[in-house]
Amino acid sequence: PKQAAAAKNSTVRVQTRRPAVPQQNYAMEALYRELQGLVSQDEIDSGGLKVYTSLDQNLQRAAESIVEERLSQIEKQPHYDHPKKESYGADARVAEQQTDYLQGALLAIDNRSGGIRALVGGRDYRDSKFNRALQANRQVGSTFKPFVYAAAFARGMMPGAAISDTPLLKGEIESAPKWSPGNSDRTSRGTLPARDGLIFSRNIMTVRVGELATLDRVIQLGQSSEFAHSIPNYPASYLGAFESDLKDVTAAYSIFPNRGVRKEPYLIERIDDSEGKIIFQQHAAEKKVLSAAVAWLVTQSLHSVIERGTAASAKTLGLNRYAAGKTGTTDDYKDAWFVGFTNSLTCGVWVGFDQPKPVEERGYGATLALPIWVRFIENAARDKYPDGSFQSSEPLVNVRLCSLSNLIATDNCAAAGTAYAITLPQSLVPSRSCPVHGELEQPNSQTGPAEPPPSNQGDFGNRVMRSLRKLFGG
Repeated sequence: PKQAAAAKNSTVRVQTRRPAVPQQNYAMEALYRELQGLVSQDEIDSGGLKVYTSLDQNLQRAAESIVEERLSQIEKQPHYDHPKKESYGADARVAEQQTDYLQGALLAIDNRSGGIRALVGGRDYRDSKFNRALQANRQVGSTFKPFVYAAAFARGMMPGAAISDTPLLKGEIESAPKWSPGNSDRTSRGTLPARDGLIFSRNIMTVRVGELATLDRVIQLGQSSEFAHSIPNYPASYLGAFESDLKDVTAAYSIFPNRGVRKEPYLIERIDDSEGKIIFQQHAAEKKVLSAAVAWLVTQSLHSVIERGTAASAKTLGLNRYAAGKTGTTDDYKDAWFVGFTNSLTCGVWVGFDQPKPVEERGYGATLALPIWVRFIENAARDKYPDGSFQSSEPLVNVRLCSLSNLIATDNCAAAGTAYAITLPQSLVPSRSCPVHGELEQPNSQTGPAEPPPSNQGDFGNRVMRSLRKLFGG
């Protein structure tokens, strides 16, 4: 009676947020959808199935916590003037719909298998079931640049090739003669090694590199790596002026640590029926997208992005792993990306609003997405997800090249100031000497003769010479 009387006199407090159910989150919803594609609905409804997932429980928990903590920090900054998650009311919740507060997504793939180890589709599944890791198509921006350089490397351009960072000339881009994109910092740095265009995310250099590779080859590589469902056939695609989702972008990046091989990402490892019989066993599909030598070249430049490029702040953020990656920022700072990898994990992070709008002034991928990526990678157990330098699958050769012709440098090239030293996979070492400054007088390979150059190397050299004539006359 006393307890009943106390209960009658107590105030009823209504909880505005439904408590989270462990099985109700973005990862489990994605898992269920994948399950529906593998077994019949009758088998699911009958019960008794044992489903073994690729998710790493520790990494999944860490990912969810890290995304929420970082985005909450951004919302607490003095200059932040957007709606905040903490003020999002229960009456605003509509299943499957979007929210007006800052969102983020994370997806991590095991390079060795293709298994998805962590998946975060948003900040709160109770607020919105819209999965931003799988369902949100956002402009990819600079995250596509590694594929532009990969296409050029595959055609014979070398990392030290001289590429101008000065404004595009009128008519220089034949398919878009009036197009004149600028660099994000509105500056020009003169002529730089091609790899610096990727390391420092220079837009103008990337366009010129793309033209040397050709737009058709760039799009072909992007589509074969399944970076996006559709890549428009116009030069702005060099700079990522198209959309894709986080899963496809992250899976495409895994070709670099995987020596040019793309493995299809998955969530379900195995399914047993109620009697313990295996009714499904994962055998991840994979395909060769890029030569291992070219993948290694791109990886070295992406490692330099973290060492001295647009993601150099990773070290001060606490990164102690050997890694590589690329920042991405779209027009007006509406989307912030960082996609990177170690030997064993490839992880992509996206930050933005469901209805695109600037997050903050100068809200680059390095300031919004990179801190999440660094904390996540550092949370991956070293014994389970080891890192280390990215090894070439073939012998490496020290050579001296000409930055104008991309061929073996002569003493005349050295006198002209265009010779530079580089280490290349053996299959990429040119066999011809520079025709611009004169024939090679003495071979400069330190490890013996190299294999023949790619068959398209001469064609690329001719294209370089035509470009030089267009830029400098004669």
